[in-house]
Amino acid sequence: MFLAKRNQCGATMVEAIGVLTVVVMLGVGSIKLVGNLYSIFKQSLVVNELKDLQKNISGRYKFEGNYKELFENKTPEETSKFLCDNKMAPYQMCIDGLLYNRMGGEVWILPFEKIDASGNSYDDYTKYSMIFSGLTDRACAELAQTNWYMQKKSDVYQMIINYDTENELVVDLPYNQQNESKIFPVVAQDVMSACHKDDNNQIEWVFF
Repeated sequence: MFLAKRNQCGATMVEAIGVLTVVVMLGVGSIKLVGNLYSIFKQSLVVNELKDLQKNISGRYKFEGNYKELFENKTPEETSKFLCDNKMAPYQMCIDGLLYNRMGGEVWILPFEKIDASGNSYDDYTKYSMIFSGLTDRACAELAQTNWYMQKKSDVYQMIINYDTENELVVDLPYNQQNESKIFPVVAQDVMSACHKDDNNQIEWVFF
């Protein structure tokens, strides 16, 4: 009788440990699932930020034909503050007058730099660069494959993923293709190769 009770007690303990193990595994799985869903949610927010910022800037200056007002006599920090003060940047991106994407990375809006025949650089105010940094590999891949074509036209002129790194990928419009650059629409395999497996990816777009 006593031995039977001991066996029952041992069996009950094993069952309890088994139940606890299952509960812990389910809990860990749930945490990972919630984390993945939240990451996907943030990715979609960053995509929206990119599109809204581009739409607002381009819409503001499309009738002027250039972006000179946005950059002339301004530092990059002053341009960011100008965008925030004039409601061209989504409000959640503005923190103390600077721009950040939802993943916490810096966002910079800069004049497009060109090189003349003598090798000197100058600002081409007919275009501007938008740089998103601090991107996860998934966000990098999704943003890089954003479709900018509307009615067979596109506002994007060039895209550079992870500039000046071994993973660098330059994507141009067909008529502007440079040596070793790819052309739009970008191939998913090329994007995956260019995006680092970390949270420090950077993409630069050049818009008309």
